[in-house]
Amino acid sequence: MILSTLAQGTPGAAAPDVTVLYTGLSNPRGLAFDNDGVLYVTEAGRGADGAPNPVCLPRPQGIGCLGATGALARLDRDGSLTRVLTGLPSLAGPDGTEAIGPNDIAFNRHGRSLLTIGLSEAPANRDTLPDPGREMGRLLSVRRDFSGDWYTLKLKTERIADIAGWEAAHNPDGGELDSNAQSVAFGRGGAAVADAGGNSLLFVTPQGQVSTLAAFGDRQMPAPPAFNMPAGTMLPMQSVPMGVAYRDGAFYVAELTGRPFTQGSARIFKVVPGQEPTVYAEGLTTVVDIAFAPNGDLYALEFTHTSMFGPSRGVGALMRIKKGGGAPELILDKVDHPGGIAIRGRNAYLTTGSVRPTDGAVIKLRLPA
Repeated sequence: MILSTLAQGTPGAAAPDVTVLYTGLSNPRGLAFDNDGVLYVTEAGRGADGAPNPVCLPRPQGIGCLGATGALARLDRDGSLTRVLTGLPSLAGPDGTEAIGPNDIAFNRHGRSLLTIGLSEAPANRDTLPDPGREMGRLLSVRRDFSGDWYTLKLKTERIADIAGWEAAHNPDGGELDSNAQSVAFGRGGAAVADAGGNSLLFVTPQGQVSTLAAFGDRQMPAPPAFNMPAGTMLPMQSVPMGVAYRDGAFYVAELTGRPFTQGSARIFKVVPGQEPTVYAEGLTTVVDIAFAPNGDLYALEFTHTSMFGPSRGVGALMRIKKGGGAPELILDKVDHPGGIAIRGRNAYLTTGSVRPTDGAVIKLRLPA
């Protein structure tokens, strides 16, 4: 059952006001509202989905095989779901789990929309992939396709920026070449894209020009007990920026962090273009996405609230940082493998089951005052 692990964050409090809006999604990730208040959600797909003789690449979590099962879906107010973009690239294991594909969608007030396609590979590996794999690691523009029936909503994509190509040419963090375009957020004069593989925040102009806003370096962290290493062993931990939000002239960037995924080590940075990043909030764990409420409170969605090792992996939480910063407050506990968050009015919309091929969901939560 999709929401069997949902629970209220504060012991003794009333049950959370949670509604399941849609189930049956394939590795759902980021989501956003357009100017008409319609909710869109990205699906990273199911990889090759059993197709014969797929092209496959080795990955840290196992082999990933390419298919055209990624999608962008629209969730209508009557509860129905329409996949308005299909055939997008997806790399996933033979069982369709842990897919890499469409990661996020963003809209600006002028009706423009941008879509990120992940890669999670060395940029050169993309060159070994056939179509649609060549679209991976890019920022795409999503536009209305007027070539078909006027009465049928049909969308098409156009390449705007090569996020993986920027990593290959510039390597902002100076580490191993790796790129995985994640969250995208519009700001003044363009949009910011978090490259989780490249540990960087990039800025893309409407003309597709790319620049580096910030690079996030490694930190040394104690090895967790699950690693069975000698006491005092320190390990390098990457930043892995994921969620991005924009407010009042600044981008806010949240960390997933890398191994050893130390509990409480994830931070949210405030990035003002032209200035060094500053820490806005800390004390979080494996944050995958963030969103501001209308009152200025910032909500952080944790993929795992405690340890990424063992049965608690994927038991996430929704945290709140009050306007102006401060210690994170637990709002919703035991969220099932969350992937993305969008806020409209007093409601938060979350994707759950974000690493599974057939039973991902979109849920709605009434936020506290």
